[in-house]
Amino acid sequence: MIVIGLAFFGAAKGFMAFKAMRKDSARTEGGTLAPLVRVQRAVVADYTEQLHGFGRARPIRTATVVAEVEGIIRSVDPRLESGTVILATENTTGGNGGAALPTLVTIDDRDLDDRLERARSEVVGAEAEISRLGTQLGSLRERLAVTERELEASERELERILPLVPKTLSRSDLDAQRIQVTIRERAKLMLEAEIRINSDAKRAAEARLDVLQRGVALAERSKSRARVAAPFAGRIEIRHVEIGERVKPGDPLFTIVDLSRIEVPVALNAARYDEVVTGAPASLRLPEHDEPIWEGTVTRVAPSIQAEQRIFFAYVVVEGSPGQNRVTPGAHLVAQVAGRTHEKVVAVPRRAFLGGRLFVAVPGPQEGRATVEERTPTVRRYLSGAGLVAEGLAEGELVLLTNLESVAEGSLVRVAPDAR
Repeated sequence: MIVIGLAFFGAAKGFMAFKAMRKDSARTEGGTLAPLVRVQRAVVADYTEQLHGFGRARPIRTATVVAEVEGIIRSVDPRLESGTVILATENTTGGNGGAALPTLVTIDDRDLDDRLERARSEVVGAEAEISRLGTQLGSLRERLAVTERELEASERELERILPLVPKTLSRSDLDAQRIQVTIRERAKLMLEAEIRINSDAKRAAEARLDVLQRGVALAERSKSRARVAAPFAGRIEIRHVEIGERVKPGDPLFTIVDLSRIEVPVALNAARYDEVVTGAPASLRLPEHDEPIWEGTVTRVAPSIQAEQRIFFAYVVVEGSPGQNRVTPGAHLVAQVAGRTHEKVVAVPRRAFLGGRLFVAVPGPQEGRATVEERTPTVRRYLSGAGLVAEGLAEGELVLLTNLESVAEGSLVRVAPDAR
């Protein structure tokens, strides 16, 4: 019993010693811990709405080059393959400012050479015929002039002898002179008829020469069309022919796409039709990336709304080098287009609104502590992610973003130190 009593006595002494070492917990001022909140500083500025849409890139220029003459494909440039970039050849004479696009397909032109030579020979023959008729017309006109002078002389002689018959000259002399006048008149009429016939023949020959010359020009063009070049710099999409294949006018040879200018029709909500104008800033990005691959402006806006889908199209044009572009034809893109601009508003995140009200943290004397004030702002427009406050917030005020259900007018809050 003595041992048990000593054990109890030692335990009691130890408990009292430990109790004496314990310190009372510090009490929190006010009795409760103020909630921690995140805030956003109000900035009064012009805010431009960003409209989001989708579009599919397409080339502005795509050409399927066809044969213009009939013949057998004699040669095909090795570059005429799908995906090859065709650029102008430097230091040659051409229509692209001192550069020419290479010949990609050559059609056998030997038959065209024969046609061209035959047409040229016919032109030479027609020119010779016109020259002969011209010389003959000149001779006939000279003979007509002589005949007209002889006729005038015969008529004057007839007028002279008329008063002399029958006193000095006999009637037979008068008849003889009349016969001479008639002969000259007949000769004049015949020459005038021949001149008209030869003039008509010369005009017909000249018309035939014009047709033949046009035939020569056509043959020359046909010969030049046997060598087929790309109509513009770009990327080959499809090759349609092979060496030895016979083609006729209208048969496709190859398809080429101009990558220097790519158009993207961006589908936007029809309710925003009057908010997008030509020249509005726009950007494009791929759906799987956040960073834009192109930034520019809207080049034009569709004149009407697609009634069934309730959308309209704003068109943007992406320009690049002839062989490549940041935007690939056929790519699906996410677009951001600038809409209406609201002047002097505060953009507040939608999560800061609680039943149309906002809470503002007014800093107090103690660092990191603030008092809550409730505001009922005038919101010009609610967007998907923000509300545009026109009145009710001043520049620099701290708008609460979190713990809105835990605060009220006059509440004390702690402002997170990383608040922006």
